[in-house]
Amino acid sequence: MTERTAIPKGVRVYPPAEAAQRRAVEETILSVFRRWGFREVITPTFEYLEVFTAGAGEQAADQMEKFVDRQTGRLLALRSDLTPQVARLVATTLRHHPLPLRLCYAASVVRSDAAQAARQREFVQLGVELIGLDGAEADAEMVAMAVEGCQAVGLTQFQIDVGQVEFVRGLLAALAPPPDVARRLLSAVRRKDAVELDLLLGGVAGPDRLKTALAALPTLYGGPEILDRAAALAPGVPRCHEALANLRAVYDVLVQYELADRVILDLGEARALEYHNGVAFGTFVKGLGFQLSSGGRYDHLLGHFGYPCPATGFAFELDKILLALRAEGRLLEEGGPDFLIIDFNPDKRHALHLARILRGRGYAVARDIIRRDLQGSLEYCRVAGVARAIILGAPGVPGDLLMVRDIATGAERRFPMDRFCEQVGGGERPWR
Repeated sequence: MTERTAIPKGVRVYPPAEAAQRRAVEETILSVFRRWGFREVITPTFEYLEVFTAGAGEQAADQMEKFVDRQTGRLLALRSDLTPQVARLVATTLRHHPLPLRLCYAASVVRSDAAQAARQREFVQLGVELIGLDGAEADAEMVAMAVEGCQAVGLTQFQIDVGQVEFVRGLLAALAPPPDVARRLLSAVRRKDAVELDLLLGGVAGPDRLKTALAALPTLYGGPEILDRAAALAPGVPRCHEALANLRAVYDVLVQYELADRVILDLGEARALEYHNGVAFGTFVKGLGFQLSSGGRYDHLLGHFGYPCPATGFAFELDKILLALRAEGRLLEEGGPDFLIIDFNPDKRHALHLARILRGRGYAVARDIIRRDLQGSLEYCRVAGVARAIILGAPGVPGDLLMVRDIATGAERRFPMDRFCEQVGGGERPWR
């Protein structure tokens, strides 16, 4: 491969079959969002850097592909996260729109640090943002939509891990370790590394009860019974008890949704972004070590754009959904056009008329306009994944007849041209 044909590391091109699979999954998930009353928005491919760092901390800038705006001299960044963009949109263009706002999107993002399993530097997010509602029902709606999205694309072996980031943050704030140690403790919690937690906590001064509670975080994982255990581990920490009360309320709503069997409560769930401030959750599939979706509450992000407003949301990663479908053997192979019209007649009006009728009924139809013999055209059908060939003007076949050949089976039927067009135009499928 020469420099002229090389592709940058971390990006991909998708040939027709893969592109069709991606579009099918994308449209399925967007249709779920629409059924829940969410309306699509489109955001810019790049923004001023401050849009993406608002509420996320300056450390977030390290993930971004940045460049200088020649017109203003300010730093621009390629889109790395859609939630801040939607927050900015709500705080400006939609500021006077009645609340709540239910917004959804499907767009690519770019992150320079995304050299992780199952992730390119450029990947597609499919997400929703629910603006203007606080409380347990709004958070439970996000979890319920994540479940429905997984079911809609055909996944079966998945679960939703639901946590509350304020429980972890409450313990860390009460213990008050040095900032660098706090970051390492949070990293160990995220990785559920009990050994490193014990080592780090051994060097921290503070009440043993708080250190015991932090050390127990990797084990606070399961059903609603862990909430009582967590409450006993954090006496006298109001921030933690408020978080537990909120998480219990969300779980109770999910029970009403009849989704308790899909939900695992995880008080060690600390993978939330900096701007999350309440319930956070992720979707996991058995046997795969990455999240298909992530999200949670972010009540303070819109305030960075001058419009304080509660909000919650989540996003799927399209590539990871496709990997999960492939792992479960549920990724359908996408074929080519429904029909290829092979016409040996010098007058092409019948072929054009037939193509218009079929396309008008929603079928994908291509015309074989290369000069070659019938076997060459049928071989092309097999390679291109065409389902059926319609043959006009074949040698030895009367001019008022057409042939329909099923490419997979080789079965062939003949129809009068006028009758076939009439039946198709009326919604029938005479080739069946």
